[in-house]
Amino acid sequence: MRLRIPAGRAGRLWLRRRLAVARRGHDVLEQKRQALRRQLERLDDLLGDARREWELRAVDAERWWQRAAVLAGERPLELAQGAVRGRAEVNIVWRNALGVVYPSEAAVALPAGEQFPSGGSAALAFAAEAHRRALEAAAELGAAELAHERTARELQMTTQRLRALERRWIPEHERVLREVELALDESDREEASRVRWVIRRLAPVENAARGRDGQISSRSSSRSRSRSTRRLTSSSM
Repeated sequence: MRLRIPAGRAGRLWLRRRLAVARRGHDVLEQKRQALRRQLERLDDLLGDARREWELRAVDAERWWQRAAVLAGERPLELAQGAVRGRAEVNIVWRNALGVVYPSEAAVALPAGEQFPSGGSAALAFAAEAHRRALEAAAELGAAELAHERTARELQMTTQRLRALERRWIPEHERVLREVELALDESDREEASRVRWVIRRLAPVENAARGRDGQISSRSSSRSRSRSTRRLTSSSM
């Protein structure tokens, strides 16, 4: 990563500001990562519960379907399948948390119609109810899997951004800032050396000028005193 920084002290100020922003961003990302990890652990538990619930409901639905087939025969089952018009709908409630949009709830809406035709056995009604519960469990499982997947992906992306700041972005800016500060310190030392050299070179000239000024002042004072003496002498005479 090659930085294009302003020259001189403006570059140092520019780097310090960017580093301050990067460190604040690092703290925010670290907080987000910890919150996402806690959220993912919670979703792990929910996903495990939803999977076990669906497996139980699926086994129960299959068992009742076989019982209905044995007790009522194939014809009532075909009539029961044809009695329902339309498809079931799954209504999902979405939630936005920590920058992740995921399903928090899933509700199943069954189409209107008879669950089984007239004359069907009670086993057919139990089979229909068992399949409804299995469908609801499947919808909950799907919502839990999607929520877990999106949260895990966001956690991975947040961790990558955090590692990029820790391992590349911040160290590179700190390195360049050290180089800029060393260069500025060296420039300041060179400037101070030049100033001292100029002062040493000018000191004799200034001293000589002061000496000449002093001599001129002395002569002027002597002349002034001589004139004053002559005036006093003339007045007394």
